[in-house]
Amino acid sequence: MLSFIHAGDVHLGNPFTGLSQNLSPDFQKNVQLATFTALDRLVEFAVDQEVDLVLFPGDLYHGSDNSPLIQERLTKALTQLDQAGIWSAISFGNHDFQQGQQVHPTWPDRVLVFGPEVETKTITTKSGAKVAISAFSYTDRQHRQSALPDFPVKQAGVDYHLGMYHGVVGQDGENYAAFSLPDMVAKGYDYWALGHIHVRQILHRNPVVAYSGNLQGLNRNEDGEKGFFLVSDQDGQGLVPEFYPVAPVLWQRVQIQNCPDLATLQSQLNAYHWEQPTLVILELTGQVGPDIEAAARFGTLLESLQASRKSDSDYWPVKAQIVTTAANQKRPALPADVDLQAAIRQVIQADSVGQWLSDQAPTFIRDYFYSEEGQADLADRLYQDLVEGGQDED
Repeated sequence: MLSFIHAGDVHLGNPFTGLSQNLSPDFQKNVQLATFTALDRLVEFAVDQEVDLVLFPGDLYHGSDNSPLIQERLTKALTQLDQAGIWSAISFGNHDFQQGQQVHPTWPDRVLVFGPEVETKTITTKSGAKVAISAFSYTDRQHRQSALPDFPVKQAGVDYHLGMYHGVVGQDGENYAAFSLPDMVAKGYDYWALGHIHVRQILHRNPVVAYSGNLQGLNRNEDGEKGFFLVSDQDGQGLVPEFYPVAPVLWQRVQIQNCPDLATLQSQLNAYHWEQPTLVILELTGQVGPDIEAAARFGTLLESLQASRKSDSDYWPVKAQIVTTAANQKRPALPADVDLQAAIRQVIQADSVGQWLSDQAPTFIRDYFYSEEGQADLADRLYQDLVEGGQDED
């Protein structure tokens, strides 16, 4: 029996982005300590559940910052795990690659740190299970070469073999140690703990290849619950992950439809039951009142909502916008001698698609647009949008 925590992309000490300087004082402390609090909650859970191991597959730190506060909080967390008999495995990713070259306080005995070359370390759990862990750390921000070929196949003589990999599915030579999912599965490991993508997703089920997402959302594009996977060997089903949220601050999208006026909007936000400190991305749809339209036009809508927030409310608006559709917009005519379809086909190639796709895009989206079918679909839709105004929706 084995149980461990998979916690990718902690980004310890990360300052949130997308927040105005007039953030409410009661939110400032929550935001400043959010990544530390999330890590503390993880440690408390790990000790309570008596897990064997915690995997940190890259970007445990947000960057090269090695401040005394960050070192103190991390050392405290690792020491608590060690004293409970829990191992920690750490690799460095594209954000914290410089940490592998810096001096750190002496960490506890049950901390495994992986260097720039792929290496395998073996531990024995409290129950006597032998567990091999293979991983590597970045040496620069891009890491344009897949490290997967250097990973060994599953080690003989162990009960479990785990892989830690900070990167994305893609073609070798692309940024962030792009790897092939079939090649990863072929290594025969019992579980792959991935890092880098902040969206929680399972790429493969048997064995599990998964991103746990990050412990705490860091900007308004990272809304919803954030946390880690508790992975355990359940009823002979292999290693199965279960999600546990720990983020102390939530980014949440809220849609309000057909709001008649600003006073009603303010009242609805103040009356809503927020279960925890929440940074709100507000989207207004349908018909809105003229005073809301005027405030949005003059750029005062967000400021008005922040000013009218009750001082004891557990929310803070970070964005407010009226959502409109682009249908029926007039487009300029194309020159008659332009072969638009041929031009689009020249542009929509695997290399260019790889550059356009965010490395945070879910893997199934990346896989689709790398395929010939996905590229053909993209070309067709782009042609339709440019020529026909994009009105033929599925």
